[in-house]
Amino acid sequence: MISDLDEAIKKLLITKGEMVPSQVDIKFETPDREWSASISKPTVNIYLYDIRENHHLRGTEWGITKSDDGKTIRKKNPSRVDVSYLITVWANDALDEHRILWRVMSTLFGYPELPEDVLSGGLTKYNYPIKTTTIQPDGLFSNPADFWSALDNKIKASINYVVTLPLDTEISFTAPMVRTAVLDVKPPDADAERIMHIAGVLHNEGKSGQSLQAARVFAKEAEMVAMVDDNGSYSFKNIQAGKHTFQVIVGGKVVKNITVTIPSSSYDLEI
Repeated sequence: MISDLDEAIKKLLITKGEMVPSQVDIKFETPDREWSASISKPTVNIYLYDIRENHHLRGTEWGITKSDDGKTIRKKNPSRVDVSYLITVWANDALDEHRILWRVMSTLFGYPELPEDVLSGGLTKYNYPIKTTTIQPDGLFSNPADFWSALDNKIKASINYVVTLPLDTEISFTAPMVRTAVLDVKPPDADAERIMHIAGVLHNEGKSGQSLQAARVFAKEAEMVAMVDDNGSYSFKNIQAGKHTFQVIVGGKVVKNITVTIPSSSYDLEI
């Protein structure tokens, strides 16, 4: 669910805030000194720093629904969890940083609820609005100096962004738990080799009538094929880092080409 939330926030900034990916990167890594020294173009960093239950929205009520066969289902409503992000902007020019930071802030502030057209995966399974708060004075992030000192980095102007998610303890898990596994191997008298294993889920959002039976994902540049299982899951072993073109093949036909960067926070694909 949190990886789906990451993708929703990224999509919100790109589609509603008109952030052009070729001009501005959106990353979720820890903004420590090593990371900030590695960036090559203006970057919005969205750092997840805290998760806790929202006691104000805690409820003990039960919801009543009816199934298609007429049976009544009694189920406890989900709890609510506050997911807190610290958002900063990194660029060589201070004016660029300030312009991007203001656009990020105004975009997030304009959506106290995440719009449906940026939601995917687990975020679409609930009938509850996903509420957000931006730059509120009572946020958890109260001592910036200690935070940046722990990361051995300089203090940056930041936006505190909190998203409240429903937490249903009765949901089933079908997505792979680990999306990226990295193994560095250094043979004797040779340079280190990085082995990447990745996993994701293929969704057919908006095309519920299209079966994913015998669907495949073809990594074009690596010339590797992954079969999609009954849960929509697929994986690649020993694939190189970098940009790849993933072709989704259903019924023997290529239905979509998707550019994927490895490593990433998610490799879920939609058709």
